[in-house]
Amino acid sequence: MRERLPLLAGLALLAVALLVGSIFVAGGIRDRGKTDVVTVTGSAKQRITSDYVIWDLSVSSQRDRAAPAAAELAGWAKEVRAFLTAQGVHADELTVQPVSTQTVTDNSNPNRIVGYQLTRAFEVRSRRVQAIAAAAEASSRVIAGGVPLQVQPLQYVYTRLADIRPRLLAQAVRDARNRGGVLVGATGGKLGRLRAVDVGVFQVTAPNSTDVSDYGVYDTSTLRKDVTAVVNVTFSLR
Repeated sequence: MRERLPLLAGLALLAVALLVGSIFVAGGIRDRGKTDVVTVTGSAKQRITSDYVIWDLSVSSQRDRAAPAAAELAGWAKEVRAFLTAQGVHADELTVQPVSTQTVTDNSNPNRIVGYQLTRAFEVRSRRVQAIAAAAEASSRVIAGGVPLQVQPLQYVYTRLADIRPRLLAQAVRDARNRGGVLVGATGGKLGRLRAVDVGVFQVTAPNSTDVSDYGVYDTSTLRKDVTAVVNVTFSLR
């Protein structure tokens, strides 16, 4: 019996070693399933036309006293209103801000007031994009008439971005799967199940622009725009 004890102990140690080894092998197989993945970037783009426009303009008068500046500004503001009405701007599309007043000081003595500058700002917001664009184009007539009108560039906006997002995201994921299939197929592998999707910010840019930003780009300078969706998709391998 004593002669068999070393043999039995050896067999017991071998059994333990085999058990531990099998656990490690099984763990390795499980880890392989977790780590054998590929992440692919997919994108989708759509050309859209803005359906909303914002137009800011203002007029200012500067005189040595506030009263004459106010009187002059009132006359110019009346002309601006008449111009906008003649151009077909609707009352509910126009916002007229209260008069803002700023003192003008002597450059050599900031405590000495030498004049007053009064400003009235107008803002047009409308879905009638073409009509407002035509009005902006005609605004040079007001300036030619002697009114010191300050005109800002039109801001073109697309209000239905939320409606096209799901379709663009689906297209971007399909693009990622197609790209991933090509890449993995070139090495003899196959894509497995989708593991994760990381959705990037949408980029709204001028047509054919290469501008991108981590926070997203929203161009308002052009009537037509490109909306781009980007996703990073992780697939398992099989």
